[in-house]
Amino acid sequence: MMTETPDRTDLRHSLAHVFWIGGPSDAGKTTVTRILIQRRRWQWYPCDLHEHNHLIARADPVLHPNIYQALGRSMDESWVHPTPQQLFEQVLATNDERFPMICEDLRLMPRRPPVLAEGPRLFPKLVTPVLTSLHQAIWLLPTDAFIRASQERRDKPGLRIESSDPERFRANFLARDRLLADYIRAEVARLGLPHIEIDGQRTAEEIADSIQLHFAIHPTYV
Repeated sequence: MMTETPDRTDLRHSLAHVFWIGGPSDAGKTTVTRILIQRRRWQWYPCDLHEHNHLIARADPVLHPNIYQALGRSMDESWVHPTPQQLFEQVLATNDERFPMICEDLRLMPRRPPVLAEGPRLFPKLVTPVLTSLHQAIWLLPTDAFIRASQERRDKPGLRIESSDPERFRANFLARDRLLADYIRAEVARLGLPHIEIDGQRTAEEIADSIQLHFAIHPTYV
């Protein structure tokens, strides 16, 4: 059964208790979020952990045609055969369909304590329209060197060994993530959004301090 999508005014009101941390993969978002939720005893909504529900379990051919089209593809069809540009464009298309599901999840969560949502797919163009204040959101923008060091440390992507060509899988995956990082950085600059440069010179605790000061101005910060 299809449900009506709330308009932006309704979303701003119903999500006024939500704080957002966006930014590319390998920016340290989850590490900083863990520090903040332990300090504040807030609720946590890690977008990555809901990816299966959004991209597989809840995919609807009418509401989510781009997501639905990707179902059932093999590892090679998903990662080896496409170009990095095609993979990048697929993320943009599927994420437009996924974001309303994220908002729906957040609307169903209790309003107290506040919720901290974090993930690499919280793109500026999607989050900004549902904010009541720019002090509700911030983006972490890692340098290329920081990203590369994180990718090597985490041996990304682990799933490449399940493909017929792990090296091409890895090259495509990393090139796609570079395109996504450039896209997010450009959108943050275009919209004049709050952000923190991540270059490894500050500890996660120090970055959490800055985010906490930024959020503290928003009325629902408690």
